[in-house]
Amino acid sequence: MADIIGTDTSPAHRREVFYAGGQYVPDADGAHSLQGQMYVERLIPVEVKSNTNRPFPIVFIHGATRSGMDWLTKPDGQLGWASYFLSQGFECYLVDLPYRGRSPWYPGNGKMMVYPAEPIMSSFTACKDQGTWPQAKLHTQWPGAGVKDDPIFDQFYASGLQILDDVTEQEKVSQAACAALLDRIGKPVILLGHSAGGSVPWLAADIRPNLVEMIIAIEPTGPPFSKWGVRPGPGAAYGITNAPLIYDPPVADPEKDFVKTVIAAPAAELTDCNAQAESPPPRQLINLIDRKVLLVTAQASYHSQYDWGTFRYLKQAGVKDVTHLKLEEKGLYGNGHMMFMEKNSDEVAAELLIWIDEYQSTA
Repeated sequence: MADIIGTDTSPAHRREVFYAGGQYVPDADGAHSLQGQMYVERLIPVEVKSNTNRPFPIVFIHGATRSGMDWLTKPDGQLGWASYFLSQGFECYLVDLPYRGRSPWYPGNGKMMVYPAEPIMSSFTACKDQGTWPQAKLHTQWPGAGVKDDPIFDQFYASGLQILDDVTEQEKVSQAACAALLDRIGKPVILLGHSAGGSVPWLAADIRPNLVEMIIAIEPTGPPFSKWGVRPGPGAAYGITNAPLIYDPPVADPEKDFVKTVIAAPAAELTDCNAQAESPPPRQLINLIDRKVLLVTAQASYHSQYDWGTFRYLKQAGVKDVTHLKLEEKGLYGNGHMMFMEKNSDEVAAELLIWIDEYQSTA
């Protein structure tokens, strides 16, 4: 496998590494091991422009088979979003979710699985030729051929990790670890989550609403009450998560308590999506209703078929201030699900920054 060589021109910063969360678990002999802890890198910009006001750190949460390194260096050797946002004066936290990367996993935690290269190619990197959804043919931003033995793809695939097969348990332990991180930070943050990691901001904000100022959901788990992607499944029992969320009225049994309906797609190239029925009145996400939310969708991603349903679900569940950013509407064409690794990733990040700054100017 060929090496990808990059030049480190990241902004000057200080770096702290620590673990958040976890609990001691006894074994059959009464001995204890710490489990569920989460590896965290804290990056603090050294030089910030005097006119820059960045009161909210960004916590970056990776996707299913990924780790915090996703935000540091792209597979083509160029610098990632951590460097971009550091250059804009943001303090950044990069996590390896529990049981992933530098966050330990123990055999008793459950069955692990890995993704083969083929669905990664068709879903993320070689969509134009291998994708099966209508928008896939528009994919132009991946930096390389996107197939095995291409050096950029090989770097990307080499960084993939095993994941816990039990999605609900993974979300629960991630929620607890992220809550512990927010407690340690001790002030409101911006939670930025991608793909399967996009469910974690909803869960963390649900139990620490006063420590979450904004949520940026980069193509999060969906559509509502379902799960599409590399490993499709029923999933999302609580609408936008598999693990429990706090609703009003409360949800004791999601299969019985949610009254669901199907909403017809608003355009031919989109898919129908599940939603809560309007009668009885939809249950409300009472701890998320005042969070500022940005849902980001790329033009050529498989998410472009159904993220409209996630946006509608959030509004229906009472989230007052949610924006759906479709990259093509900002002149950013050809991106796929891994938009933050693609050729125009800094331009995508700039759109997120515009949204953050607009919020701060009106807050």
